[in-house]
Amino acid sequence: MTVLMVGVDEITKGGMWTVVRNYLESKEFVKKTNLIYVPTSTVGTVSHRLWFTFRNLIRIIGIFLYKKIDILHVHISEKGSVFRKNIVICIGKFFGAKIVIHMHGAAFESWYRGCVGKKQSKIRSILNKADKILILGRYWNEFISMLVERGKIEILYNAVRVREVNEYNERSNRILYLGVMTQRKGLNDILTAVKEENCLPDGYQVVLYGPDFDYGIKEKLQRFHLEDKIEYKGYLNTGEKDEVFGNTAINILPSYREGLPMTILETMAYGIPNITTDVAAIPEAVTDENGILIKSGDIKGLAKAIYELCSNHQMRLEKSKKAYETIQEKFNLEKHMGQLLRIYSDLLS
Repeated sequence: MTVLMVGVDEITKGGMWTVVRNYLESKEFVKKTNLIYVPTSTVGTVSHRLWFTFRNLIRIIGIFLYKKIDILHVHISEKGSVFRKNIVICIGKFFGAKIVIHMHGAAFESWYRGCVGKKQSKIRSILNKADKILILGRYWNEFISMLVERGKIEILYNAVRVREVNEYNERSNRILYLGVMTQRKGLNDILTAVKEENCLPDGYQVVLYGPDFDYGIKEKLQRFHLEDKIEYKGYLNTGEKDEVFGNTAINILPSYREGLPMTILETMAYGIPNITTDVAAIPEAVTDENGILIKSGDIKGLAKAIYELCSNHQMRLEKSKKAYETIQEKFNLEKHMGQLLRIYSDLLS
């Protein structure tokens, strides 16, 4: 078996890359699949991104010309990603590869519904070229089954490596936000909750990690006089995660649109309780037992959840235990890899 996987460049730093990196770092998975990975999307100027895509499309054609590729596994989000990956899919179909489309886009459904008739028809035709469609949770089942045959769809939850023990630091007073600086992930709501609702008990601080492409987080913190309560640290490198997660009491992600965020799963693997919203597949991971779910845009609810969880040590310990167990049982990377290898084998049988 030889698998060609196509997705995003490492520099994009998002959840899709985190998923891909898990595959690339698994020696066993790479060996069993003879995995080849080619990114077709990156960040930068328009000209740089176009050249990056073109250059790697040529590389993909070269791989198909010189190797027998059994499975083409394509990671897709929404908008340009769909049409860009369609070129790759057509190349794979031409050379006889089985096609796996792995859906990631947090805004895919709303984007699709906002497209006009012919564009919707084109999107459906692209998805129907797949032999298997992988979705991140049950919440997508009904919608995607309107676009493709239900038999092609399979739920493949995002997953993370399970720690040997629950490493939760119950003495920490740091609240983590890990993600792109954007209102789509509820960052304005965090700033408002801290400034107007006074939700941080004495000694607690919010720490923000992630790229800031155009949000202007430093300027906002200065304008709202929040520098003493919220600190922006920039991008969190993989090598720093153990230290940061090891000193985190709570993870917050009050998103408006998501798939199944890796930041939630990664922090839960360290036993960190999450305060997040009940959108997309998040409630399939975060429950009242292992975290706190609120509605998107509910700033008072966010503030109340932050204050209560910070103030109640026993509640944090109970939710930490359940968070760690949830990852062990349901979002275990070893189980994820096994399921994906079975999917590949079934397609080739």
